Amino acid sequence: MRYEVGQVLFVILSKKSQVYPMMVVEEITKKTLQGENVNYVLRGGADPTSTVLLNQVDGEIFESAEEAKKTLISRATSQIERLVLNAVTKSKEWYSKSAIQETIVHELPEVTDVPTIVLSDGTIARVKMPSLAG
Repeated sequence: MRYEVGQVLFVILSKKSQVYPMMVVEEITKKTLQGENVNYVLRGGADPTSTVLLNQVDGEIFESAEEAKKTLISRATSQIERLVLNAVTKSKEWYSKSAIQETIVHELPEVTDVPTIVLSDGTIARVKMPSLAG
């Protein structure tokens, strides 16, 4: 990948949970009989003497903060999905279907011949119907 001197790169550091901005301060081109090799010197932070070669950076390099953000969100989403899937799998292993069904049955109200209505707050009320015989 080619970068421009002055360009800011965003690095997701391997050892820390951090996105770190680094500026390309130098491009080094080395021509040999085997071909051309390009490397970059990056500055990390406000100190102009704090530099590192790009190929020595321990992390993933992104050309924009948005690319780094998308990568981190994708990884977080994948991790959350794995956690939930693991919980669902364990629930199926640990608990029988009959135990789950019994829990649901106990939560249901008794069915009787008396008419009922459900009020707006979720309360179930029995309704006394007036007698039509008369």
